[in-house]
Amino acid sequence: MKILKLISCLFFSLSFLSLSAQEIKLKKETTENELAYIQGVFENISISDQKYRSYLTYETMDDKIIAKIDSLLNHVGIKEGMNYAKSLDLSLSKGTKDSLIQLQNQIDLQNHMILRGIWETYGFIPKNIIKEKSYVQTLLLLHPPGEWDVRDFQKNYSGFLLEEVKLGRMPAKSYASFYDNMLCKILDEPQLYGTNQQFDSKSGKILPPIITSLSTANEAREAIGMPVLKEGEYRIAK
Repeated sequence: MKILKLISCLFFSLSFLSLSAQEIKLKKETTENELAYIQGVFENISISDQKYRSYLTYETMDDKIIAKIDSLLNHVGIKEGMNYAKSLDLSLSKGTKDSLIQLQNQIDLQNHMILRGIWETYGFIPKNIIKEKSYVQTLLLLHPPGEWDVRDFQKNYSGFLLEEVKLGRMPAKSYASFYDNMLCKILDEPQLYGTNQQFDSKSGKILPPIITSLSTANEAREAIGMPVLKEGEYRIAK
């Protein structure tokens, strides 16, 4: 069994090497109009995905304050940005938060339906097509519609996305990040691949990801062509 696993991992890893030397193709040939449509969709989703989420995250609907926090996070550091937000002692009423959550859930569902249609037609869209908006696909995977069961969502998308990784359209790290985020941020469980560092609000530090075991994580990483975790890059769940 171990030999069979080794052969399988080796074959899968070699597929990444061969794909890197050739152009990554979509499921079907695309026209200039189709490419323009795809690019426009990702531009719109990059905006709508955060339409109400930023209000909920920072508990304020003051766009100037949100812009200041985002500027600190992006240009100074996560610790500084989070500490600044905490110092403002912001809050929204329960009624306001419930309304914002409902509005964002409607947008998330709509975005997922659009994105799933694109994936089924063209496959996971490579960075060379959507360029700086390539992060949108991974970002949207971290925001499943509120009424969907997270485990079903993770399971259903995993099979499809693993095939996209094998074909070279989806980066292995993007897939692993999606899977780990479902575990640690929504299900509150240890990560499988150990891709996502976590911000500790008490210490103000960025901490390594929590995994169940090093051997399990490294086996999973090697299976999709990722390098193994090294000392200091992980924490073991207690």
